[in-house]
Amino acid sequence: MWRRLAILLLCLSAASVAKAIEPERRDAVIVTGRVWDGFTFKDMFLPSRADTLHLLAGQDSAISFVETQEYYWPLSRQVYVDLEKKRGEVSGVLKITRDGKTVAEVGPLPYVILYPEGALNGNGQLLWGASAIRAYSAYQEDERTFARRYVEAEAQQRIYERKLLEAGAARLRGAPVEVIAPPDPLPRPSLKLVTAPAAAYRFGLGAGMYEMALSADGLPVPGTARRLSVGDMAGRRVTVADVVPEERWTRPIATNGADMRIFARPGSTFYLTLSAADRFDETEYLPVVSPQQDAVSGRNVWIRRAASPIDRVAVRFAETQDLPLARLKVVQTEGSGFGYQVRAAKEGEKEDLMAFAVSVPANAGVSRGEIRSDGQGVAAFRREIVVVQSRNDSLALGLALLPLLGWLGPKILRRTKSKAGA
Repeated sequence: MWRRLAILLLCLSAASVAKAIEPERRDAVIVTGRVWDGFTFKDMFLPSRADTLHLLAGQDSAISFVETQEYYWPLSRQVYVDLEKKRGEVSGVLKITRDGKTVAEVGPLPYVILYPEGALNGNGQLLWGASAIRAYSAYQEDERTFARRYVEAEAQQRIYERKLLEAGAARLRGAPVEVIAPPDPLPRPSLKLVTAPAAAYRFGLGAGMYEMALSADGLPVPGTARRLSVGDMAGRRVTVADVVPEERWTRPIATNGADMRIFARPGSTFYLTLSAADRFDETEYLPVVSPQQDAVSGRNVWIRRAASPIDRVAVRFAETQDLPLARLKVVQTEGSGFGYQVRAAKEGEKEDLMAFAVSVPANAGVSRGEIRSDGQGVAAFRREIVVVQSRNDSLALGLALLPLLGWLGPKILRRTKSKAGA
């Protein structure tokens, strides 16, 4: 009896805990869409209780208002939405004002994002209206054409392989050698991508502060009023570097600021990769791509965009050396060890690294170096190299004992003087 009662109480307590964990949901109007982050387009949503939408100037962003269910999850301290359970597009005329004056009034339009070289390579373009529909239709037709050509090429490849097998079997029976022409190679897929059409409001404003809200039949739509902050992209592009140490090539070390230094051992080699990046204050970038993430004012963040076009740098230790950008291959060492070697990639071999190989002199007299590019502005790059020499054990021991000697010295002197006086 008591055992059954204990089991019942345990089940009831577990059920109450599960009920307590279930978050409270409420209907709300959120802002969602594809926002330009300075290089590509990011998916974003702004909770209903966030009063400011942050964007970047330079290209359009596509914004929608959606009525859905919203809930707060205390473990992550973030607001989540359940768009699968409820999603209703909120439409109307979007009115954007600045200092009480109307800047624009726009309605929803179909849009697509065109990535000519694929989404990972950036350079996306927002297309609107009829241009968007035409671009998506052409993309679908290109994809169908490619699929048809690929199937036909695969069929020709199978026929070719069957003929090779038949010719080989005939050759074993003493037939003469038959020359079989190979088919055309399989067509290579295009990286081009066009997203499916969706409806959104077009935002293409200059930097500044605005207000926005939807209206329907001349009346404001509840829950759609927001402030709008558009940041400036001018002057943000810089060249940053990653240092790939000789002993751990899979874990590069970022060196972003011009005042950062590179520390290296004498006789070692490190590999330097350069990237084009945009520098932001956290409060300028994080609210755009992740509105709920806490941003720290005054702390910089560097967003890497693509490999730098710089293909040659000068390295100076005792002498100046001109280094070209090298194609490097990482290979596992032979035997039972887990080491690896970095060597120049051979012709036709896929490289693992595109980097500058910097060799640090083994000379004990070298303590400083410098690596720089000859470019100006965005193409300018300079870092100081600090050569960390081997530790002098005798000097280290002396410095470690110095505080003890400083404490014992006066005591010994006082004792010596007291004995002399006695």
